[in-house]
Amino acid sequence: MDAAEVQPVPPGGLAAAVAACDVVSCATLATEPVVQGAWLRAGTHLDLIGSFTPAMREADDACFTHAALYVDTEEALAKSGELLGPMSRGVFTREAVRGTLAELVRGQGRARPAGTQHTVFKSVGTALEDLAAAVLAWENRDGPAAGATAECAP
Repeated sequence: MDAAEVQPVPPGGLAAAVAACDVVSCATLATEPVVQGAWLRAGTHLDLIGSFTPAMREADDACFTHAALYVDTEEALAKSGELLGPMSRGVFTREAVRGTLAELVRGQGRARPAGTQHTVFKSVGTALEDLAAAVLAWENRDGPAAGATAECAP
């Protein structure tokens, strides 16, 4: 398959695709929201990993309304337009963050109170995350997936 065969937006449109998913991952360089909270159904998890400057944004304010919010590091609250904008408009406060990635891994983060509440994880990326991924790849370089390729369905 070459790049010309890849369909970045499904035939039903982005809104329909997001509404059908349990987990939505967004990794763009967008400066305007790509995902709208109105598209998220109850219990959906939203990963936002593209916005890492104050000018970048992947999700609209509605994505954060009543969401259980988690961040990779506290630094995300000072760097990401994804969070800075909604905080400045009173959509949520710093205190609304239920935990960082490190806290969640240690079992110290607060879980979402109900399975119907949607969750948002905002990452601005850290060198430690990159190092952990590199170590994992290195340690598994000769494992069962070594040299494997994956086909993407259109």
